[in-house]
Amino acid sequence: MSTDESDAKSALQIGLDFIHRYNDCFYRKDMDALRELYSADAFSVFWDNHAGCDATELRDHFNAVGAFFAKGKETESGDVEPLMVEDARAHQVGDSLLITAILRYASVPKPGVRSTLWLVLDRGAWRAAHIQDLCITIKDSLDLLDLVL
Repeated sequence: MSTDESDAKSALQIGLDFIHRYNDCFYRKDMDALRELYSADAFSVFWDNHAGCDATELRDHFNAVGAFFAKGKETESGDVEPLMVEDARAHQVGDSLLITAILRYASVPKPGVRSTLWLVLDRGAWRAAHIQDLCITIKDSLDLLDLVL
């Protein structure tokens, strides 16, 4: 394995580990652990795939997540919906890491959510500076196909 391949694999593992820690905060409804995953100094914006959940300030994002934890949409089991991670990719440049992945709700895997996470090395740990989640629709898929063809 070349150094570039090793670096890419390491970046991908960092990215997947972050996604799993992030999702685990939701599964456990652990706001304190979630707060630790964000870079307060670098945070720019959170764009969510759920209407009314975008945030331009970290405080607003935590308020929306706190409300979700208190009374948000839950599965029939009463737990936060498990996510499957597909097609994860990562690219690291210095103290910055970009992760992209398709996330799918276990009970409703389609259409899926395209997720982009920008992480920065902050206080010795990888923390989110920006997260964007967008639903994949049939129209999105057709638009992407048009771009490729």
